[in-house]
Amino acid sequence: MFSRIVFLLKYWLCWILIFQLARILFLFFNYSEATAAGTRNVMNSMLYGLRMDASMATYFVLPMLILFLLGIILPVLNNKKVWIIYTAILLFFVLLLSYADLFAYRAWGNKIDATVLKYLQSPKEAMASVGNLPLFWIILFFLISYFILLWIFKKLISRGWVFISFENKKLLQAFLVLLLGGIFIIPMRGGLQLAPINQSSVYFGLNHFSNIAAVNTTWNFMHSLNNNVESKHNPYIFMKPGVAAHLMDSLYIPVGDTDLTITTKPNVIVIVWESFTAKALTHLENGVPVVPGFNELKNEGIYFSNIYASGDRTDKGIVAVLSGYPSQPTTSIIKIPEKAKSLPTLGNIFSRAGYQTAFYYGGETEFANMKAYLLGASFQKFTTVNDFKKEDQNSKWGAHDGVVMQRLQQDIAQARQPFFYTWLTLSSHEPYEIPEKTSIPGNKDVQMFLNSLHYTDEVVTHFIHYCKLQPWWNNTIIVIVADHGHRLPATGKKIDDFKIPLLFTGGALKQHVINNNTGSQTDIAATLLSLVSMPDTSFKFSKNLLSNKVVPSAYFSFNDGFGFVNQKGYFIFDNVGKSLIEQAGQVNDQLIRTGKAYEQYSIEDYLKR
Repeated sequence: MFSRIVFLLKYWLCWILIFQLARILFLFFNYSEATAAGTRNVMNSMLYGLRMDASMATYFVLPMLILFLLGIILPVLNNKKVWIIYTAILLFFVLLLSYADLFAYRAWGNKIDATVLKYLQSPKEAMASVGNLPLFWIILFFLISYFILLWIFKKLISRGWVFISFENKKLLQAFLVLLLGGIFIIPMRGGLQLAPINQSSVYFGLNHFSNIAAVNTTWNFMHSLNNNVESKHNPYIFMKPGVAAHLMDSLYIPVGDTDLTITTKPNVIVIVWESFTAKALTHLENGVPVVPGFNELKNEGIYFSNIYASGDRTDKGIVAVLSGYPSQPTTSIIKIPEKAKSLPTLGNIFSRAGYQTAFYYGGETEFANMKAYLLGASFQKFTTVNDFKKEDQNSKWGAHDGVVMQRLQQDIAQARQPFFYTWLTLSSHEPYEIPEKTSIPGNKDVQMFLNSLHYTDEVVTHFIHYCKLQPWWNNTIIVIVADHGHRLPATGKKIDDFKIPLLFTGGALKQHVINNNTGSQTDIAATLLSLVSMPDTSFKFSKNLLSNKVVPSAYFSFNDGFGFVNQKGYFIFDNVGKSLIEQAGQVNDQLIRTGKAYEQYSIEDYLKR
């Protein structure tokens, strides 16, 4: 009469074991980070992760427990095929998430969650992103592990049914199953504590990687799917709204003087460089400098040496550059056209001032709702993947940077002045392929990535040299900035993944300046508009880095976390664990409160739009 109970417990434990095996695979796949975390942290990630494993396993068991209960009354429902089919579907889903999480973490630094579904709305771009992965071997190992585990489950179910089919005493069976169902509520909510289990429940130490490893991948995905990322409630409340607003006001001084101003309505070209990390500036790979052209260019014009990306995705970076608007930890404003249309944009400002505006990108602007945002930004002309011949669509993303550069040169030669042109590059995106001979040899991710930066560096440098020969050069400003940083080459510090280059160059800038103020992508708008004598107060999250009264600081966010930097130090805060995961320099309570105020205030602003 205990056969059903024993079977349910075995089935439950099997899922817990699978989740632990997935965690072990995750740890081995990220061996260097696991080694750096240490044996104790690795073992604790498995131990503390058991709570979430048990919770997810319970969610899997409860629907069939109900079926088991009904089967006592209606024997026709006692069909082991139903269990096998149910298990096969769940197993496929779990393994798919587990394998995808291995590469998601390497690319993004966080567990896979429901935000990935928004990127799947653009299948071509999603496939391009995984183009550098060994898909054959991934699929092979996926299938092998799937059929082995499914075979084990079939054996478990078949053996359990031998005993279940001979059970009697239906009332006692029903009572025992109901009792087990009641007991299962405890592991489902993660214990007897007041609040149900969440990600922070399995965080146990200061090592961020081991905390992440403790989180059950399937539970994390389902939780993010169930908890709408477009919630209307601010999850980041650290202080009273008035206090947060006061701290924010202290960062944005509206008045300031600068010696650098241009009153001639200069042409403006903004080059947003895919994944252009500041780490590449001084890095040598196999003795080859990664971006020699840019290193020469930054000896001209105004080079900002201490700039940070606002987020970790292109859709966040483009909004930070063109709208001076900070990124959000768990979503992106560009994906919600109703909110994005409320943002000020450089395109609108320059268009109203009589500029001809255009946007160039070798890929599809439909990705992440970027097209809707750009259309609202008053770009009068778009050149995208569909504007190139099939033979010129030589990248998995579309047309490589060299092809786009040639089209931009042709068009700009005929452009009416003044013009405001924006070019978003793509060749240094995964899979890091380039259309010419390799300059940095090697087939590891880091070498391929740096080689793709080297290629775009040649293209951008060629474009600047072309511009220097044009009659409009002396009345032109060119802004070169990354859309976001990159995890490679790894330094062991998360802060380095957000630091990016920023250069204002062009013939309209007659002097060379190195500006060491700490700043963000969001500061480009105010800095540029002040420089061309077109200041605009609608960019409230943007400050003029050239002002003599600027408060040097930068905020950036990533998946449920943020960082805050000033001239003296920085810290990175994990919203899940509610703790600092990295810090250096002078980090005091005031700095931490200011960073928290920035996150709280910026999310409140986002929710109100």
